[in-house]
Amino acid sequence: MREFDTSGKVTKMLADGKILAPGENPQHMFDRVVDTLFSVESTLGIDSGETLRNKEIFADYMLQGAISPGTPTLTNAGRSEYTNAALSSCVVISVNLRKLDEAAVKIRGYYRQNMGSGFDFTPYDDPVGLLTWLNDLSEKETATGQYDRYIGNMGNLHVSHPRIREFIRAKRDTAMKHFNISVDVSEEFMQAVMEHRSYRLADGTDIDAYGLLKEMSECAHHNGDPGLISLERMNRDNPVQTISSYTSVPPCSEMGLAPGETCQFGYINLLKFSTPEGIDFVNLSKATMSMTRALDNAIEISRNGYPDEESNRLATLKRKIGIGVCGLADTLIQLGIPYGSEEGRTVAQNMLASINFASKVASVQLAEQRGSCNAMVDQDNKYYHGFIESRYAMHPTDSVSKQAWEMLAAHIKKTGHLRNILTTALPPAGRTSILLGVTSSIEPLFSLHGLNDGTQKLIESFIKQRVGDESQIVLDQALEQGTFQHRSLPDEEVLKTVKEIPFIDQLQMVAAVSGVYDEAISKTVNLPHSASVQDVLDVFIDSHRLGLKNITVYKDKSYENQPISL
Repeated sequence: MREFDTSGKVTKMLADGKILAPGENPQHMFDRVVDTLFSVESTLGIDSGETLRNKEIFADYMLQGAISPGTPTLTNAGRSEYTNAALSSCVVISVNLRKLDEAAVKIRGYYRQNMGSGFDFTPYDDPVGLLTWLNDLSEKETATGQYDRYIGNMGNLHVSHPRIREFIRAKRDTAMKHFNISVDVSEEFMQAVMEHRSYRLADGTDIDAYGLLKEMSECAHHNGDPGLISLERMNRDNPVQTISSYTSVPPCSEMGLAPGETCQFGYINLLKFSTPEGIDFVNLSKATMSMTRALDNAIEISRNGYPDEESNRLATLKRKIGIGVCGLADTLIQLGIPYGSEEGRTVAQNMLASINFASKVASVQLAEQRGSCNAMVDQDNKYYHGFIESRYAMHPTDSVSKQAWEMLAAHIKKTGHLRNILTTALPPAGRTSILLGVTSSIEPLFSLHGLNDGTQKLIESFIKQRVGDESQIVLDQALEQGTFQHRSLPDEEVLKTVKEIPFIDQLQMVAAVSGVYDEAISKTVNLPHSASVQDVLDVFIDSHRLGLKNITVYKDKSYENQPISL
């Protein structure tokens, strides 16, 4: 087996992010993660030869840069200081914020396992006071220097809360660097916005709905907060809502979670399954099935290692995993397809539908061998009442037919076999995209500066194929000016960056893939510094009209020390 080779940039990222253990190199990290993920199969009665075969398949894909577990798994798996820790990426902590001393103990336990956390402030009278207290707790914990991962949190509040105005302004003048905040908007509220009607808060106060959304837009225009989430829409696609309803989201809003619920993330590099001629769907499905197995193994490692018994119970009940992606923009560049085009959206739909379907097939196969998750015993489970048929069979793609979805649904109904209640989500994949050398998640090319290694090489090849010996001149000029546009370059629209792609095209990409994937999609619309409050408001309204479950807007230079400028 060849070595796990990383560039200096990637090695530095792994070291600076404390993903590498002290004195560890990337090869050692690779070995301990793969060994840990597959060693647990011996406790499940899996034949050692079968485990070895599947371990080698997973390791080979990882060595190719085709897949990777999420960074909490890379950080925690097999390290002595995390011997009994879970490998999860995120959690909604089941905590009573009316008992702060008890809450602090439980929260610290999750922070020490490197999980991002979500909190629902809706049940409480003083959401901003609790937000401030939690941010201060995160600050104090960070100051101890004992954590290997940045402490990130999400705080959400339902739009009907009597103190909603105070909440949406909470970060306007106060830096709370450990918290994102979101307003949970209902269909009723958004309908009132569209019709310019009043909306009644929980205390009976009538407010102007459009005016309140505009206030949210003004605050988001100022510094990016709040974003919007729709737990109503997330729960609509929650197959076990009656026994485990979502109340909050991770820091990047990529899925709904019930109190105590966690999730394991892994990522597939879409570029590795494409050539200029097309997509290798067979290999993509094989990699997906390998990732599904590895993430289910991660749950087995994690499910008795959480700081709270409720997380252990829910991990056994649902065994939820989230297979994400990165490298969509790279894939479209390789295929010569503009990101904002209908053809680009079709490619994304086909690839993500293939991943979703293959992960469900793998989950059925795992259930046949290891047993279904406990939630499949519940007859109110939507899988027994047309969940797959209405969610996916009604939206077939070129890669997965209506008949294929219907046959899978019928098999699950008949046998009750499903190991993981949901299998796919789209987190931002920030550090994983650096590790794999491509663009993050399903995002467009962000900028021509600070490109990941694989993206840089791909663009250089793209230019050389079109202008030959003049390629270096074209590249140098584009880097100087920050754009490939207006240069009479063949297919230059393929190389548009995010600032050159209208936000409506970005939202349409999210809407297109939402129909073929389980969970929400982490999405921030990046607007230029010149953007107006009305632009932000338009993003909020259009995202709702397109059926999105969440959205965040960031105006360039809203923060002085932002990592990258448009």
